[in-house]
Amino acid sequence: MDAIESVGSHIARLLPGADASTLRRLERAAQRQTFSRRDRLHARGMQLPPFVMLDGHFMARRVAETGQVRAALIAGPGYLGGLRSISDPDAEALYELVALSDGTWATWDPRFVRELALQDAGLAVGLLDQSSNLAVVLNMRLDERSFENARQRLAAILTRYGKAIFDTPRPVAQRADLAAMIGTSRVMMYRALRELEADGLVKRQRSGGINILDEERLARLVTVAPPEGAPAL
Repeated sequence: MDAIESVGSHIARLLPGADASTLRRLERAAQRQTFSRRDRLHARGMQLPPFVMLDGHFMARRVAETGQVRAALIAGPGYLGGLRSISDPDAEALYELVALSDGTWATWDPRFVRELALQDAGLAVGLLDQSSNLAVVLNMRLDERSFENARQRLAAILTRYGKAIFDTPRPVAQRADLAAMIGTSRVMMYRALRELEADGLVKRQRSGGINILDEERLARLVTVAPPEGAPAL
């Protein structure tokens, strides 16, 4: 098993402009927690503190009153989230976080991070950059939902996450998660998946994963390309 990268290593890479003493204070104040597959890491409507993923993957999603599940993004080690609480420590999270695998994350008191940011301009700019990246990612997801059909959205998800999430001996996410990721019903998702399989682009595994057979042709189905330099989430 690969060693889990430390909190200090992650934040030094994510916040390169922060002062070394600030990074040390962040590392000391981090609260590490482990989680298991399918745990709800955070519920919508509660404060989501600043956090960094150290190991494992999670899905940020919303559940509509009708019971339909819609996923905004999937993220893994090195993802820095919960930044809204730094600006508004009493803010409620818009999304719930559900673990797709076993893993570990570290959290901070948002008021502590805000105080550090007021003292260290490099940290403040780094947090602003991270928040801006998230806004770009969410806009990209909205573009996909607006301009692409279910088949194209599925191709985009498998192109983006296929090798890391689905095409593995032990898939991180299951086929049932795909409906939430592409914002459609399970019936529509399975129809689109069968079409991709019939075209020789993918193959379903008995374990619930998906083998990517032709990544290049799969990518050509995607019509909404991310802007140049956009974050890869």
